[in-house]
Amino acid sequence: MITSGAQQALDLVVRALLDPGDAVWCEDPGYAGLRGPLIAAGANIVAVPVDAEGLSVASGRAKAPAARLAVVAPSHQFPLGVVMSLGRRLELLDWARAAEAWVLEDDYDSEYRYAGRPLAALQGLDAASGAGAARVIYAGTFSKVTFPSLRIGYLVVPEALVEPVTRVRAALDDHPSAVVQPALAAFIGEGHFSAHVRRMRARYAARQETLIAAAQRWLEGKLTLSPDEAGLHLVARMTPALAARMSDRQAAARAAAVGVNVFALSGYAVEAKCNPALLLGYAAVPEDKIEESVRALAGAFSV
Repeated sequence: MITSGAQQALDLVVRALLDPGDAVWCEDPGYAGLRGPLIAAGANIVAVPVDAEGLSVASGRAKAPAARLAVVAPSHQFPLGVVMSLGRRLELLDWARAAEAWVLEDDYDSEYRYAGRPLAALQGLDAASGAGAARVIYAGTFSKVTFPSLRIGYLVVPEALVEPVTRVRAALDDHPSAVVQPALAAFIGEGHFSAHVRRMRARYAARQETLIAAAQRWLEGKLTLSPDEAGLHLVARMTPALAARMSDRQAAARAAAVGVNVFALSGYAVEAKCNPALLLGYAAVPEDKIEESVRALAGAFSV
């Protein structure tokens, strides 16, 4: 089902599945933009912590074992960048089947993986298990791999939900722009989309390397960064020395004052106690500007 982006995809699912008061597992910290449709539907948002293996299913069971829906980004969790382990994926699917719950898989930037083989979607694991009716609804978007104003995304809906989601969709609008869709289909069908993704993957990998190298030169003793195999940003942990002087939100404000936009990790948390850190996006910054920006960031923390 073609949608106008990931948030409309979630809105369709929420309208089709949830009643006011239904519990929904959400990753904590997680992408705040996905909470809007849930709040509008009157859902009971259950903040479930994320560890090194992804969303903690055990914590979700303890908080809301009968939740109606879980919203996860298993391929590359935002903002932490964690990849959900196979064991955790199977555990999540086992819970969904036992609780007769649904899982919305947000796969917003899976195309940008710089090392190793592409990861199989949770939806594919669910469909291949043969353990009963499918429980995973897969949401993807072209906004991250083309440009945000395109506003084209998609849902892969289990058979049991095709009719109710289609009815909701028909009540809201028939389809996104019929002008853009054929152009995008031709772009994909003629091989240009695959070439574009390969080209941008190489460019973003180079920008990540440049960012890490610049950070090693200018941010030693202030922030620590490690390479990430995927995504469009890095999590920069504040050192104890810097964290003793300011919070991550104060650090982000200082960066903004010198013209560098970074984001405080704590701003994405609901209940989670995050170690102070900043999110450094590199995809939109040309390589020859990264060094200058990192140097300005270092200066902001030296005052």
